[in-house]
Amino acid sequence: MSAPSLPENRFAPFRLIQTAAFILFASVSIAIAMDLIEAARRFGYVWSIPLVAIAAYASADLLSGIVHFLADNFGSPDTPFLGKAFVMPFRDHHTNPEGILEHPFMIANGNNCLISTPPLLAIVFFVPVTTSVAGYLFAAYSLFLCIGVLLTNQFHKWAHMPSPSRAVRWLQDKGIVLSKEHHDVHHMSPFDTYYCITTGWWNPLLQRLGLFEKVIALFRRPPLSSTRETSR
Repeated sequence: MSAPSLPENRFAPFRLIQTAAFILFASVSIAIAMDLIEAARRFGYVWSIPLVAIAAYASADLLSGIVHFLADNFGSPDTPFLGKAFVMPFRDHHTNPEGILEHPFMIANGNNCLISTPPLLAIVFFVPVTTSVAGYLFAAYSLFLCIGVLLTNQFHKWAHMPSPSRAVRWLQDKGIVLSKEHHDVHHMSPFDTYYCITTGWWNPLLQRLGLFEKVIALFRRPPLSSTRETSR
């Protein structure tokens, strides 16, 4: 989930909305983190938090692949709302993959922030984080998931840098974030594999299963009536 930013992002009103989203995301994340600390003191299960974080991080990677796959293969830039917001940036990225490097942090990650903030607001208002073990663990999972989603395009941007910083390169070499070598597989024509762009953990398995290819075959299969007509 993670596309290069839009031409619309250059306009002041949209930039203002993105800035407000970042401030709100940070504020809500801190509020949830404070509730998680209180819940940890009450319920324990602190040992489970790293496992929850890893599961959420892996989920963010899978989610990035699903969104990327859909944007690359379905709809068009003219699709209402989603066309310019998601489809067009992904499609344009294939023709100008280095364009993402031109965008500062706020622009590169603004769209993902807009997507990630509403679920966190729902946690604050509707999930009993401090009074329920299930709410406590669900809130922890959701927080780490949304952080992973928020940072996905930053990791994607790093994967296009010819000379990332030493710290970023270390993260890439350890497989903690998406590496250039891994992501280069997707940028080989016809751009139909290795869609996950948070870490890329899911890509080898999804390619082995041929899951995305099966989805395309299912939805692009000619209607039965059309097939019968052709066979006559």
